[in-house]
Amino acid sequence: MKQQFKQWLINQNDRFINDNITSILSKIDDELNIINANEEETETLILWLSEFLG
Repeated sequence: MKQQFKQWLINQNDRFINDNITSILSKIDDELNIINANEEETETLILWLSEFLG
């Protein structure tokens, strides 16, 4: 599932996402649970994950 989320992020064609893909993915586990993220990162990840899981 994490690999599919990675591809979804890449497909967003966003420079910030592409430049930080490794860091972004380090904040989630293989089941897409948010780990090791601060409050701001968590808010952004929740938004992206809800769009991805749609």
